[in-house]
Amino acid sequence: MTLETAAAQAHSAAPTGDAAEVHALFLRQVQAENAHDIAGIDAVLAPEIDGSEDAPMFIARAGQFFGREAVLQRFRDNFAGIWKFEPEIAEIRITPIGTDTIHLFAPTRITVGPAGEAPRTLLFLVNQIAVRTERGWRFGVIIPVPTV
Repeated sequence: MTLETAAAQAHSAAPTGDAAEVHALFLRQVQAENAHDIAGIDAVLAPEIDGSEDAPMFIARAGQFFGREAVLQRFRDNFAGIWKFEPEIAEIRITPIGTDTIHLFAPTRITVGPAGEAPRTLLFLVNQIAVRTERGWRFGVIIPVPTV
């Protein structure tokens, strides 16, 4: 499949091939986040990429987290309070960057708050980079961009 064909399929209503695999990976991440399942989050993250100790990475307004343990700790901290992750599934866009790299974009409502306090729901433009690994597609970069 050419890069152009993959890009066209990635933007169709029903992704196919690699785009479908990345879409399914993201849905597994959504399930893990809403279940506050650290093992599920760990399963969708890429291993070390090309010898980089910084992968996977999570870049957000709240901070920058580099490496598997730092990213998992960020999710543990998120899950200690109120955390609900609700992407607009119909608005997900998947764009191949190369044969082994795919960008996923998902407008997402995230409800957050300390346990026992009133939560707030915010809209984020979630950007993630998936890389092909020996275990299949995994996310190496997560960048939630707040809209406000």
